[in-house]
Amino acid sequence: MVYRARNIELARILLRQVGAYADVRLWALDEIVPELASRTFGCGPGVRFAHFNRLYGAKPVAEGSWMVLSDDDVFFTKGGLARVINLMGRAGFSLAQPGQSILGWWTDLFSIARPLALARETNCVEQGPLIVADPAFAGQILPFPEDNDMGWGIEAEWYRTKDGRFRIGIIDECRVVHCGRVAKSYPTGPEMERMRERLSRSGIDSIWQLRTVTRYWWKWQRTPSWSEN
Repeated sequence: MVYRARNIELARILLRQVGAYADVRLWALDEIVPELASRTFGCGPGVRFAHFNRLYGAKPVAEGSWMVLSDDDVFFTKGGLARVINLMGRAGFSLAQPGQSILGWWTDLFSIARPLALARETNCVEQGPLIVADPAFAGQILPFPEDNDMGWGIEAEWYRTKDGRFRIGIIDECRVVHCGRVAKSYPTGPEMERMRERLSRSGIDSIWQLRTVTRYWWKWQRTPSWSEN
């Protein structure tokens, strides 16, 4: 997690939900909060992917670890990380994110949790506000590109990474609320241009091509339909 001191109360909620055995690595954008000092590996401004790379390389990662990337203004209102990882394993997802609550800030309805679904197999997992990757997928996408931007359009590159090899999706059974407004603290014009460049390099015309659902795992199904394939 990359955090700001002003969001520390929200960050505390998620950190309490993580569990005692997680390898928590934090970066402070402005000032280190004393109670988090032992888990904060650096302090200073910059873009999130560069900070995530620093945190990933700060010390060895235990073999078989799952990777969680989170903003500092998001927390679970239903389920939790353990439940997300459990359902990802059952669904065969290597990259996923929990569904979002409609009460928070969200990009579009694609990310909002579906009330009758346990999970959706999709062609897109947004880069935030919280994502989970299994060891195999994390090994494919780390280190992240450091292009001095916020990473808009990285979803197209992740789509190409998964194509034919991995399943990705949204865990609707678990839900988070994102309290921070998207793109509030930086100009969107340059970010849109970087996104178009990434989409073009990946052979994608529009981000809407990726925001598609291939199959649903409904709550009345014991296992997802694709597990039989």
